[in-house]
Amino acid sequence: MSQPLLTPGRALITLANLLYAVGAFAADFNETHVYNPRWPPHARFHNGQTMTLGVFLSAMSLYFAYRRPTGSSSASGSPGVAAARESMFYSALIGSFYCAAGLTAILYPGTDWKDPDITVGGAQPALFSGIVVAMWVGYALEVSRLGKAKAA
Repeated sequence: MSQPLLTPGRALITLANLLYAVGAFAADFNETHVYNPRWPPHARFHNGQTMTLGVFLSAMSLYFAYRRPTGSSSASGSPGVAAARESMFYSALIGSFYCAAGLTAILYPGTDWKDPDITVGGAQPALFSGIVVAMWVGYALEVSRLGKAKAA
């Protein structure tokens, strides 16, 4: 019996990954960051590095979320539940890295959630926290589903 490709847990992890991978470009590829004339070239370099890292982490998280796990198999030849759980763990872990790093960035000297001339927004702590939570809720939903499939 084949397992469904899109499940509630995978859907949540997918949505969270897309939000931060696309959202970083939407928020930063403009006059406040990449085209900000006050930013030196090396600051833009690191902003580009950060945006691309978000895409790479998202892609790796999605790879683990949707790959067909290898490992122990049942008599029917379907992938083992333990291997599927491990894949989902890595998906949630890797998918959390970008936003968890964003939450810790405020701890560096001289940082702030937004530039002083930006009067709207500043929802980064809530957004980053929400995405990290979504990754782990997605993981929990998928692990629960896998447990029920194993029991059936």
